[in-house]
Amino acid sequence: MKRIIGILVAAVILIGTQSCFVKRGSNMAFVDRSDLSRDAEVVSISVPGILMKSFIRGEIKELKEEDPMLALALKKIKKIKFMAVEGGQDGERVYKNFSKYLARNNYEEMMSIHSDGARISINTLMKGDKIKKILLGINEDGDHVFVDLKTDIDLNELNQLVEYYETNKKDI
Repeated sequence: MKRIIGILVAAVILIGTQSCFVKRGSNMAFVDRSDLSRDAEVVSISVPGILMKSFIRGEIKELKEEDPMLALALKKIKKIKFMAVEGGQDGERVYKNFSKYLARNNYEEMMSIHSDGARISINTLMKGDKIKKILLGINEDGDHVFVDLKTDIDLNELNQLVEYYETNKKDI
């Protein structure tokens, strides 16, 4: 009986951590390998919330004293996905697919920043007064980095976060 329980626990852990491995393909719907040139490199990482919270739980406790608003924001993140697309000749096509994906899925652009040749886009998917997803797109010289955060932050908490950093003039 102990052996069966041990095997089941090991299987659940393996399935849970499987999505955390680094992959050589896309983990986001708007990037398809067939749209990229052969010399393009795609690397993606998905970190489930359970694994993420278990690793940063101690950090959140320390941050509560130093920076309570950052600790609150980190606590609200449920899942993180990263994807980097490097090289290739079809850099603009990737960014156009990203823009189409945002429009099709009703993302709202919260902020767009152009700095030193880099284009940074911060987009949110809202459900009521809660931000369910934040999708960051960073484009510089044909290289792209995308960060997808599954969250549960409401707009009041976001306003508190912004006001806190504006009044205290802290760097995030």
